[in-house]
Amino acid sequence: MTDPYLAVHAPRYGLLIEKVRELAPPEPRILDVAPSYEAEQLRRLPAVVDSLGFRDPRFAPAGGERHIDFDLRDAGRHELWPDLADYDVVVCAEVLEHVPVSPVDVLLLLVAAVRPGGWLVLQTPNAARISNRLRLLRGRSPFELPREGGGQPAHFREYTVDELLAAAREAGLEPGGWLTASYFVTGSRGNAVARRLGPLVPRSLRAGITAWFRRPPR
Repeated sequence: MTDPYLAVHAPRYGLLIEKVRELAPPEPRILDVAPSYEAEQLRRLPAVVDSLGFRDPRFAPAGGERHIDFDLRDAGRHELWPDLADYDVVVCAEVLEHVPVSPVDVLLLLVAAVRPGGWLVLQTPNAARISNRLRLLRGRSPFELPREGGGQPAHFREYTVDELLAAAREAGLEPGGWLTASYFVTGSRGNAVARRLGPLVPRSLRAGITAWFRRPPR
């Protein structure tokens, strides 16, 4: 039985893997941040795929790979950073919006993991997407409330394209490009319409952001 999350995100994964394939050298070393279903797909490039974040037995490292335990909420504490270096590509897909710290702190950590001339590929929901705007027009907040008992919302903070580009530049990255796409398949009528219209939907209103940044060569 297909995992519902995988069904919703399958088109996004397809775009992610093709972008990494385009940017990476043959048989690259990849760091997957908060690994999910993309980990197995990245290995098929083929690639060595290490992972960073909380340990998830569903996406355990394969032979010769390693998982680095690290809480991204500590990204601003440089003295706690693990030893990360010389990855051809770092993938941070649908993670940034869950982390309750400055995106610049997270990006600085990830920059340290990329070899000079290597790439960071980011995916995150578009805070300015049409579904968020429509909820606001109906007087409803598109953002989840903090959870009882002090728990964080599923999405602590979503970002616009301009915010991502600004944070990446502050972290010392060179923007390579970006796109927005309605690549989430939720099954709702509005989602079906947005996906069917595809390129006709203004870039600023599409659901997801995929952006890629290069660490400058030395």
